[in-house]
Amino acid sequence: KKALTTAQARRVFNELLEQSGDEPLESFTIGDWMAEWLTTKKSSHAPATWERYRKPVEDFVAHLGTRATLPLRAATSKDIRKFRDAQRAAGRAAATVNFSHKALASAFEAAKRQAYIEANPCHAVDYLPTHEEKVEKGTFSAKEVAALVKAAKNSRDWQGVILIGYYTGLRLADCLSLKWASVDLQSRVLKVTPRKTARTGKQLKIPMAPDIEDFILAHPVGKRDIDPVFPSLAKLSVGGNRGASRLFQRIMQDAGLASGTLRDAGGASGRAVAERSFHSLRHSYITALSKAGVAVEVRQKLVGHSTAEQNLHYTHAELSSLRTAVESLPRITGGKR
Repeated sequence: KKALTTAQARRVFNELLEQSGDEPLESFTIGDWMAEWLTTKKSSHAPATWERYRKPVEDFVAHLGTRATLPLRAATSKDIRKFRDAQRAAGRAAATVNFSHKALASAFEAAKRQAYIEANPCHAVDYLPTHEEKVEKGTFSAKEVAALVKAAKNSRDWQGVILIGYYTGLRLADCLSLKWASVDLQSRVLKVTPRKTARTGKQLKIPMAPDIEDFILAHPVGKRDIDPVFPSLAKLSVGGNRGASRLFQRIMQDAGLASGTLRDAGGASGRAVAERSFHSLRHSYITALSKAGVAVEVRQKLVGHSTAEQNLHYTHAELSSLRTAVESLPRITGGKR
């Protein structure tokens, strides 16, 4: 004897209500459910994470057009596939398209758990292959990093961000948001919980390279632990025409350093990928450690990679041991080891 599922019971009950002229029980259109799901995400996720989910979900609803007003159960795998293919045709990277797919799959899975639909339409649509899009980011030599610092002479905050990017491998967002609470001058370490892995609560303890220590000692100290180390940059977004990434590109131009292009923009919505960007400082840091003979296990600890394989992807080619590793790097600001 087949058991009656919650979803089946809901459907039968709604059919009875509709036949009697009443409104169905807790009925959602596709568009309404996506808006509802985003609302729940907003209350339980960091703003940056919510924003990443918002755009692909709203793009999907816009892509559906009038179909977005259909009942949620009317969504099909064909809708998902057509949206996926439309994004790809517009020049979106496969990884970006796959993230949109993942966001939609999460939204529909939530509807399935609550018995509003019986099956997740995303599960019948394949993710795009991404192995062909893996590209090698360029790196900066120590001489080029020195040129970047010099080119940023009108902004001491930018000079500090560049030095920290090169000597710690921290991503741009983490450098911009660095607080004085993370600076331990007594132990000569930076204590940072990277945004990318914040959900794990994993904190990195990175010994200060001599150039960072010299910079911090000469830098105006905040009055409170929560004050940003780089106040003029702390509120900048990373992306956008006026974001920090674009400003760094201008510093590169002033330093006479070409960014290069790994992938041209494709389609009206495509995004070009520069060979060198602020993230290249992270690659430069790990590559410099490798060239200095620092073991892969130590490099992993310094940058927070979970596996040796991931670290080796960046390289291409505790505490006392970590400090020795950091101090093996060349000086940028003219000091001597």
